[in-house]
Amino acid sequence: MGWKSSLIIIENKENFADESAILKAIGKSEYEFDRESTLDECIYPNDKSINIGYFNGNIIICDDYQLTTNSLERADELILTKEEQKLVDLFPTSEIVTVACHSAVNYHGYSLIESGVKKRLKIITSDTPRIEFGERIEEEIKIYQKSYSKDNQNFWKDDYDPEEDLTEDQLMEDFTFGVAKRRLGVLLDHSDGDELMEQIIFKKFKNPNQTSEVTESIKVEKKAKWIKYGIIILILIIWQILKRTVFKN
Repeated sequence: MGWKSSLIIIENKENFADESAILKAIGKSEYEFDRESTLDECIYPNDKSINIGYFNGNIIICDDYQLTTNSLERADELILTKEEQKLVDLFPTSEIVTVACHSAVNYHGYSLIESGVKKRLKIITSDTPRIEFGERIEEEIKIYQKSYSKDNQNFWKDDYDPEEDLTEDQLMEDFTFGVAKRRLGVLLDHSDGDELMEQIIFKKFKNPNQTSEVTESIKVEKKAKWIKYGIIILILIIWQILKRTVFKN
């Protein structure tokens, strides 16, 4: 199974631990504490939750693509989004690294904010060319230095098959977790990231209205199914009646 993840990593210079303030800044003030989790569980929660943890002098927010989609895919070059500006207001001198990836399309993207200024943004998928703004940062430069150029594109040699050329999107994990390591100090897809993935406690926050919305959706879906089954049964009954009366005559 491939990686699906979206993280906002904030340099935590003053040991900030007010999750309510963080939720308010990112437009999720209505969210309430649900339960404790681990990064292994919440790096891709797939439940529209916000998960917050603390590691190695950083605040880690797993946002289920709710914020990173705007910060990366829908970004207006290096202009801060509304949520990014609110986080900068909370952490004006902190470094903020955003990373996201999705293996279904080899999508990966990342951005870097330093002291309130977005310095770097890059996104790429298997179907779309690289989009980037700002100067490349040290972590990605190291990866690009291993590449070679062909037909105005970057390629890498496969360590397992020297005859095979790897495209930039195929290095999804290298870029995503290489950039995340800038703040975390560990690679999430390697053994040195096991402690962070499995032992550090994260707090899961969810919209209390979401459950009722999901429940109502399920009820509507079940009702639709019963209506469908009822129509099928009615058609079968009518067909049997017609067979016994009209067609026999």
